[in-house]
Parts: sequence; structure tokens; C-alpha cells
Amino acid sequence: MRSKIVWLNLALLGLAALLVWQLRLKRQESAAQERAALLKGGRRQAVLAPPAAPPVHPVAPAEYIDTVQKMLFSKDRNPNVIVDVPPPAPPPAPPPPMPALPFYYGQVRFGGPPVIELRAATAKEQKGYEAGDKIGDFTVVAFDADTVTFLWNDQQVVRKVSDLKPKDTPGQQPQQAAAPARAPAPSSGLIAIGASDSASSIPAVVGPDNGGGFYGCQPGDTTPSGTVVNGYQKTSSQGLMGASCRWERVK
Repeated sequence: MRSKIVWLNLALLGLAALLVWQLRLKRQESAAQERAALLKGGRRQAVLAPPAAPPVHPVAPAEYIDTVQKMLFSKDRNPNVIVDVPPPAPPPAPPPPMPALPFYYGQVRFGGPPVIELRAATAKEQKGYEAGDKIGDFTVVAFDADTVTFLWNDQQVVRKVSDLKPKDTPGQQPQQAAAPARAPAPSSGLIAIGASDSASSIPAVVGPDNGGGFYGCQPGDTTPSGTVVNGYQKTSSQGLMGASCRWERVK
């Protein structure tokens, strides 16, 4: 009985060994077939030409416009730049109108700086001015026997002397013409004209006020030197610049 069990065990061991050997053969055959299949596929791939690469297109900014406009972290994602147009400049203000020019009454040239007798349009009395003096809104730049140059608003204004003379009142010319006709007989070497007139009124023949109680002569005054008109005496003199005359109140 025991010997049978031993032979049975040996038979089982032999059968197990046979199965192991068969499995090993099958595994070797499967590995050989697998290697043959892999080598055959590799040969086919080496023979076939590789596929052509797709063409590369140049980058176009328009293709990325959606990406740029929708990028929330970019402040300038909007390509439409809004330019603030500055408001138009206001038109320049028109220059102010030039005020009335001063009135001209004569010139004095006694060797010193020449003096021109002027009266501002808003003043009541005339005064003597030299070149560079200011009269109202104007500055006396230069003057001669024919023209006077003023400076106003950084502009030079040149006017003729005849245009700056004050206009005579309607009753002034008849008074000047009638004044010599009322001259009385001379007294103490002086000629008196218009003695009946008031001493406080300035006669028409007397020119502009030069200050200090002296007055200039009217243009075209032919009254002889020493003539007295309503308390004003005429004095004539001959200087380097020519003949000159003045009126002064007789004290």
C-alpha cells in the first residue's frame, strides 16, 4: 500500500515537471513570435516615408485681436484710442479804442531841451512837455515843427501839428479880429487893447498857459511887442531858434 503511494507521488511529480516544461516552451514560442512581429513592423515603418510637416503660416496680429480685447488684466485692451480734443482757443480780444489825442498849442526852443505845449483831452490847462514825458495815456516820443510822435499801447502814433491844434469856437475869430480895432491910445510906451473888458478874462489873442503866469502866442499873432490886452502884456524876443513871444499878466 505504501509503495503505491510513493509511485503515485512520483507520477504526479513527473506530470508536474512535464507541464512546467510545456509552459516554458509555449512562453519561448510566444516571445519569439512577438519579437518577429515587432521586427517586421519596424522594417515597414523604416521603409515608409515620414509624413510632410504642415506649413507654418506667418503670425498675423488680427488673429489675436479677440485675445487682446478680452484680457481683463490689460488696461489698454481696447484698440480704439479715444483722443481728447482740446477746446478751441478763444478769439483774441480786440484792442481798446485809442483815446483822444492831446491838443497842440506851440513849441518853445530857448537853447535848452525843446518843450512842446500840449493839453490832454480831459485837462483844462495846457502844459509844457519834453520828449519822454507822459501826458494822459500817451507818451511824447519826438516832435518837430511839422509833426508830433506819441507812443500809445506800444504803438507809435504820428500826427501833423495842424491836426492837433484845438478847433476855434464860433465866436473866437470875430473876437480876435475885433480886438485890435478897440485899441486905445498908447500910454507910457504900452499899447492897450480891449481896456473895457474884464481883467479876469483871458483875451483871445493870448495863447496857451506856459505856467508861472506866462502864456504863449496864438499862431499868426502880429500884435506888436508891448501890447497890453485886458491886463496881459506881450513881450517879443529874438533867440538862436528864431523869434519868440509870450504874454504875461501886468502886475
